Amino acid sequence: MAKGFFDNKWILLSVILAIVSITLFIMLFPSLTASPQKAANMAIEYINKNILEAEGMEATLESIEDEKIKTLYRIKISIDGQSFDSFVTADGKYLFANEPIDMSEEITPEPLPEMLEKESVEIEGGFMEITDLDLCLENDKPIVYFFGSEGCPHCVWQKPIMAEVAAQFGDNISYRENFDGATDIDVLLKYGNGAVPTIIVGCKYYRVGSGEAKGEDADKEILKNVICKATGGNPSSVCN
Repeated sequence: MAKGFFDNKWILLSVILAIVSITLFIMLFPSLTASPQKAANMAIEYINKNILEAEGMEATLESIEDEKIKTLYRIKISIDGQSFDSFVTADGKYLFANEPIDMSEEITPEPLPEMLEKESVEIEGGFMEITDLDLCLENDKPIVYFFGSEGCPHCVWQKPIMAEVAAQFGDNISYRENFDGATDIDVLLKYGNGAVPTIIVGCKYYRVGSGEAKGEDADKEILKNVICKATGGNPSSVCN
């Protein structure tokens, strides 16, 4: 899935793992207390626990090299298929990015978006149902949100399918489409970090990502079934 202008996880990773100027290292930590393998393992463990766990990713160690400056080890880290060069002090205490990261300190994770804190179950086609939540209505009709971006090929694929299915329900739903706009962004951010495409049906059902893996016809059926849950089976000509 794409994150468009809403978010870009690689900005975070690039800041964390960027190589800082070697001259900065010369001034720091002359003592050697850990082997290269131990120091590198400490860095990998710290990255996975404190930085990547919330992203659902994992770093692995590709290689270790002694630096000419003997207070440091250069390590190559693989994250989600991309390689990053970084440095860890030989005592296994500091990982270097744009500034030192003290690996003896825990990073307090950001709180989950509001709706992700609630109990939910998967129903079909990647859609989640928030079990203890009433439908959100507008003029007694469930609100159906579709968020996307022109720069996201998955969103472009989903857009006509979503519009076609929504049109079948006519006045039985209140359909709101947001492509590269700011309308209802507060709603989107309750269900994640801004990733698109995101579909929210009656606030109770939602999916982050497209239905491409299922195929066009199957995804239309999935969307129809989920919206029918929100409308109580109306219209009967669609929800048969």
